Amino acid sequence: MIKMRMQVLFFLLFVICFAFQLSTHAQGNPFLRPGSQNRKPTSIVNPAPPPPSPKPINSNLELRGFFKFEGTWHFALFDKVKNKGYWLKKGESLDDGKVQIESFNPETEVVKMKGGQTLSLKASQHKILPVPSAQPVKKKQTAVPAKSPIRLPNTNLPRVKIPPRKPTITTP
Repeated sequence: MIKMRMQVLFFLLFVICFAFQLSTHAQGNPFLRPGSQNRKPTSIVNPAPPPPSPKPINSNLELRGFFKFEGTWHFALFDKVKNKGYWLKKGESLDDGKVQIESFNPETEVVKMKGGQTLSLKASQHKILPVPSAQPVKKKQTAVPAKSPIRLPNTNLPRVKIPPRKPTITTP
């Protein structure tokens, strides 16, 4: 019987502790701001619209030059991938119509291509590249100052001929 009372007593103690735990949990953390325990409304996220389809723009093209002849503009385009240059007029196309010149502004020197791409002349990098030539390059002669501390050998003296050494054999 005492065992039974002990079991009932532990059971009641467990129920009271559980009820106390629920009541303190319902009150919340005393360090939180009021209303911070309330559920936040779920935000509705609309899916992003699909990106526009990419335009086929050949960014490997460079404008290398242009000139006007008999009222018609001619443009030098260079394809860096194919390593090939082309001369085109306004309205002419290249690569099955993928590359076509729409307009040219001579004041800004900008060519507008089909698809909205614009090309302009590449800025000069002011580099001087060595060019091989068949003619010899003259070297600059540096003049030695009159009072130079460096003494040059006198070339007017006759050369002394030194005989070669004879091998010597030593015997033990």
